[in-house]
Amino acid sequence: MTSTEPTAAAPAINDTVLHADLARAHTAARAMLGCDHLAADAVQEALVALWREPTTPPDRRGWLVRAVTFRSQTLRRSLLRRHKHEHGAGMHCQLHQGCDNPLHHAYAHELGERLDRALDELPGEQRTAFRLYVETGLDYHGIADHLRLPIGTVRSRLHRARHALQQALGDDAEV
Repeated sequence: MTSTEPTAAAPAINDTVLHADLARAHTAARAMLGCDHLAADAVQEALVALWREPTTPPDRRGWLVRAVTFRSQTLRRSLLRRHKHEHGAGMHCQLHQGCDNPLHHAYAHELGERLDRALDELPGEQRTAFRLYVETGLDYHGIADHLRLPIGTVRSRLHRARHALQQALGDDAEV
């Protein structure tokens, strides 16, 4: 038997914990955390801790509310630290502005790195034409004037660059 398993003297939760105690503990956790599913997590962790106690605490209701309160505080601090870290990590991100979802930031950065690698692999003429198109906003005529090339050459270079980037990125993005 490991230390995480209850002893034979452990109280049976179904026999000792009243429904009203659970409702009161859940209400306290919801008030601290602001949402039901996080409150349910805190209550569940407290119930597991109560189940692991070798004997029933004398003031079961008070013990449960205190345990839920401590777990709610710990969970709230953890969530605030995570939010602060993720928000700080995404502040410099220009790829996905206006979005607080860290998964979107990570995906945008990964896609940006893949796009940069694919751009570096393009032939120089295609890369130059594509960067002028994207970074300056010039149209085909403007690029042709800037590079002193016929407009048909600019169109074919941009077409080939787009096609190569689409192949490199697969179905992830339209270029």
